[in-house]
Amino acid sequence: MGCFTMTECEDKRDACLTFFAAAFFFLVGCGQSDDAPPAPDVQPSESAATVDRLIAVPGLDSAVFTQSLTPILEKVEADQDPGWSSEVFSAEARAQLDILAAALEEHTTAGAMDIFGGAVAMNAVRPTEMQTVLEDGLVRIQRGESGRVENATPESVRKALEALIAPFSEAAETDVSFKLFRVRPGETKVGATVYYHASGDAAEGTTEQSATWECEFSRESPPRLLSVQVSGFEEVSPVARGGLRFVDATEAVLGENASYTGQLSVGIDHWRSRLQGDFGVDVNGLQGLAIGDANGDGRDDLYVCQQGGLPNRLYLRQEDGRLKDYSEASGTNWMELTRAALFVDLDNDGDQDLALAQGWYLMLMENDGKAKFSKRLERRAEGQLHSLAAADYDNDGNLDIFFCGRNPAREQSAAEGILGMPLPYHDANNGGPNVLLRHGGDWKFEDVTRAVGLEVNNRRYSYACSWEDYDNDGDQDLYVANDFGRNNLYRNDDGVFLDVAEQLGVEDLSAGMSVTWGDANRDGLMDVYVSNMFSSAGNRIAYQRQFRAGQTSGALPAFQRHARGNTLFLNRAGGGFEDVSVAAQVTMGRWAWGAKFADLNNDGWEDLYVGNGFITTEDTGDL
Repeated sequence: MGCFTMTECEDKRDACLTFFAAAFFFLVGCGQSDDAPPAPDVQPSESAATVDRLIAVPGLDSAVFTQSLTPILEKVEADQDPGWSSEVFSAEARAQLDILAAALEEHTTAGAMDIFGGAVAMNAVRPTEMQTVLEDGLVRIQRGESGRVENATPESVRKALEALIAPFSEAAETDVSFKLFRVRPGETKVGATVYYHASGDAAEGTTEQSATWECEFSRESPPRLLSVQVSGFEEVSPVARGGLRFVDATEAVLGENASYTGQLSVGIDHWRSRLQGDFGVDVNGLQGLAIGDANGDGRDDLYVCQQGGLPNRLYLRQEDGRLKDYSEASGTNWMELTRAALFVDLDNDGDQDLALAQGWYLMLMENDGKAKFSKRLERRAEGQLHSLAAADYDNDGNLDIFFCGRNPAREQSAAEGILGMPLPYHDANNGGPNVLLRHGGDWKFEDVTRAVGLEVNNRRYSYACSWEDYDNDGDQDLYVANDFGRNNLYRNDDGVFLDVAEQLGVEDLSAGMSVTWGDANRDGLMDVYVSNMFSSAGNRIAYQRQFRAGQTSGALPAFQRHARGNTLFLNRAGGGFEDVSVAAQVTMGRWAWGAKFADLNNDGWEDLYVGNGFITTEDTGDL
């Protein structure tokens, strides 16, 4: 899933994002107990005296809000929320780091030296000695540590920054960012942990840098940077001309289709302002795609899922590599909200049939072998379907299908919004149930969820699922990634499933959004990587003493873990799984929605590609 741009708010963009962030942290429990009842909504018929009147809410014209919004709106601005001086500092410190980032992007230090205090202590922000950890003919990856922190003069600070940005001297455009994700207030100084990232494209390829900066700031306003200690520095540079480079070919292969120029290329905000919400169009954009040979010509084709009210699209690949719209002729141009699709041969006739997760309905379509599809099964689900995966779980020669139902099946008019209504937030168990359809042959499918043991722990907010024989016993096991809490690993014992996630250490209590299997260490055992959410704001707030102060629910570690990022579990055979995420440096996937193991450079090792992003406005310095 890529990044999204939210243009509907126009000049109120920052207010929209700030409001969302405030709502998010209200949900995770700032100042609210686990079992506190929700504040009642005020209906439009109630008198104005029963609502709160709030003024000076940034970017919002209305000053009248229902009582249930009051605790959220009061948290929009940190300086108006008592006890959160750490967030006031964070905003000011990020503004200082933005000055530094802007200067480095221009390959200069002019204008940036003022953010440093009079006496600065730092080590080399780009190590002078680095070790090459990988060189494969495409890229060179170097890592190094910067040594001990020493007092620095303004001139030595300047030279250190110039050395940092020197590898980007030939880049046509350089992007530098700092994410402040940990704050430690002190009496005279404030400690902060900052993630540094820089990238730049030049003729020879893309260069990237990343590192962690342990910083100390003064307590004045604006804060001055007093010390910098760099660790975990990594630099990726091209070896051959072009390096490991991917080129955006979307328009080149799709541009001749009216459906691309008129539907896909204009963005979701365009359609949100033109389609009724009843159709299932929303800001999330959680639509998937499927790749497979739909017409049997030996070339992979593309099926694109769409929001409700917009037709799904099937594009057939031509001999010259371009894609041609065949949606209407194929009978697959459904306009119902479709989250996910899968090309799969369900009837064992050698062609690719189509399975769809369509909102509150699941659908199976038969292919005639020439990309013309007919509906064979349509069934209402008890949960809003978000993904699906196929496997022959009972080894009878017929493929079966598992569907993830994230949200409960409520009326669309009572839509739960972006987050849903997870209870409790950190360990939700009120989501929509998943379903396993067993294929008995001849397009006869039966719901066997309860019969095979998959009803256990089946009310979580499931985003994604993946089959794999993790224990090498000849049958397919199932991992389910759940938002707002624990994941499932269902071990398959001769067609009966047992959730062993807790036993094997792979519950990964977090914001599970996707799962991918691969043999990361080439030991013959399949390992699992789970996409979660890295949140700089979440990391800062959840580690402050006043966050959930006085509560004894034991939920605090769960909230802290919720913002950490992605997880790589190595399969230790009889010893369960080991979380090696931090050592493998794979937690930082940003706000990750999907990931895939793939050998991108053909060296025999499984690499990881992570898709990430969320609703984006003009840069607010966070999220």
